[in-house]
Amino acid sequence: MFEIGIFCVIFVAVSYWAFLWLMGRRGDVLHGEFVESEPHAEKPLRSVFPKRPARSELPQRSVEAAPEQPAFQRERLESLLETIKQDLNRLARK
Repeated sequence: MFEIGIFCVIFVAVSYWAFLWLMGRRGDVLHGEFVESEPHAEKPLRSVFPKRPARSELPQRSVEAAPEQPAFQRERLESLLETIKQDLNRLARK
C-alpha cells in the first residue's frame, strides 16, 4: 500500500513536469525557476485588459407608433375551442 502511494506521488510529479514542458515553460522544468524576481526594464508591461474599440455615436432613430392590434375575434376563439373539445372527445373515446 505504501508503494502505491509513493508511485502516485511520482506519477503526479512527472505529469506536472510533462504539462509544464508541453505548455512551453521549459525554463521552469529545466531550472526550477517558477517565479521571476523582477520584471525586465526593457520589456514594457502588457495590459491585462484589451483596448476597447472606439465607438462612434449611434444615429438617432425616429420613434414610430406601434401598429394597431386587430380587434378581439370572439368567433375565431370559440371555433378554436370547439375544435379542441372535439379532438379531446375523440381521444377519450378511443
